[in-house]
Amino acid sequence: MIDEALPQGFLNRIGDRGMVVEGWAPQTKILEHSSIGGFVSHCGWSSTVEGMRYGVPIIALPIHLDQPLNARLATKIGVGMEVKREKDGRLERGEVAKLIREVMVEKKGEGIRRKVKEMGEKIGKKGEEEIDVFVEELMQLCKKSDG
Repeated sequence: MIDEALPQGFLNRIGDRGMVVEGWAPQTKILEHSSIGGFVSHCGWSSTVEGMRYGVPIIALPIHLDQPLNARLATKIGVGMEVKREKDGRLERGEVAKLIREVMVEKKGEGIRRKVKEMGEKIGKKGEEEIDVFVEELMQLCKKSDG
């Protein structure tokens, strides 16, 4: 089934350079790994928080419900960027690839990489039970970006 969703020959082309996981994946274990340079995310609240907690830049692809708001929050506080959609709402793969490059390797993404790393250092070690500290950090970042 996964072969039908991906471009023809994709799995063979990535070989040992990447991994495609069908079904559930241990997202936090993946995000905390030092080799992860970016997180293409739908921006559900948990995913957005986990990306920030582990200091991983977010490439936002929101779909519905809270996701567009979370994507805008990540963009506004400087820990990610949202992929622009076509006028009809479709995603253009060239635009997705461009944004991934910008966020992960180009000079344009340096600020995002620095900011999300700082965010991860501030909140990453606090643990799940200290959500109030995390929320306060977010509120302070939002206030700073307004002023």
